Amino acid sequence: MSTQDDDAQRSMEQKALRNVRALVDKIETTDELDRKAVRKQLTVIVVAVLVIFGVAFIAWQVMAPRGQPRAVVIPPPANAVTK
Repeated sequence: MSTQDDDAQRSMEQKALRNVRALVDKIETTDELDRKAVRKQLTVIVVAVLVIFGVAFIAWQVMAPRGQPRAVVIPPPANAVTK
């Protein structure tokens, strides 16, 4: 093989490797963006659930009846010694 053919072959190989590297970089970037999007969606869902539970708890506290607490009288045991 001549030097010119070797240079052409090497040039094509380098171009192919650059193309592969560009594709790998693009896939990695896309994967990272997807992970960030999923993390953001999860955060939004968790915050929404916490807000809903908070509002429900506050509504329950406001709507609960406010009565006098009952006193429970427990008699002493029958066999207790009185002083």
